[in-house]
Amino acid sequence: MIQILDLHLKKRIPEISSLNIQIEAGECYVLLSSGETAVNHLINIFSGLERDFKGAVKIDGRDIRGNWKLGREKAVCLSCDREWPPDMRVRNLIAFSRERAEISAEELEEILIKFNLENHADKRLHELEEVDWRNILFALVLLKGCKNYIIRDFARGMPLDFNLEFKKHIQQMKQSGFSILYLSDDVFFAPEIGDRVGFLRKGKLLLELKAARMKKMSLRELYFQFLAEK
Repeated sequence: MIQILDLHLKKRIPEISSLNIQIEAGECYVLLSSGETAVNHLINIFSGLERDFKGAVKIDGRDIRGNWKLGREKAVCLSCDREWPPDMRVRNLIAFSRERAEISAEELEEILIKFNLENHADKRLHELEEVDWRNILFALVLLKGCKNYIIRDFARGMPLDFNLEFKKHIQQMKQSGFSILYLSDDVFFAPEIGDRVGFLRKGKLLLELKAARMKKMSLRELYFQFLAEK
């Protein structure tokens, strides 16, 4: 379970104000936001890089404030950034991740096959196509065995077949009881993976919809009303 309780984060302007979201086990919540600032702050809060906020952020009922190791162990922040050394080989990255996750070679092999990664082991990271890089990232975060995920706009700019597979993976994660907070501004993709969708504008949650209801509405109108820059 992921809980954001009366979250306030103020710099020069109110970046996040009175944000309350609870994501149950087996649920994907898509938080749509105009602009990058609030999304960056949320990622930093869950990663332990931003600690100057009011309110609470809880993972499985335990407040991560003052216990940032707990936050990193119980929740995974996933974005498509390439933060690893570009000359690192895929097999070394996988070996490092496997060691930290303490899983068997057989379990790792199953994940590599599932994501069609067996033929990329000897490539260097800078040689990977973006689709393969994102598949590797997604496979590696699953190694950690967490039940809570904060995912940032992972399907943006990807081809249709990638998005279809990604939606399948999200559905499987929900069926396994994972809690997922998906951060994006893609109003069209949101109801495809989310159970509920929230619209954050200038740091305030202005609207929350169930995905089933959202699919019956004009997504274009919702975008221009809540997400388009004014």
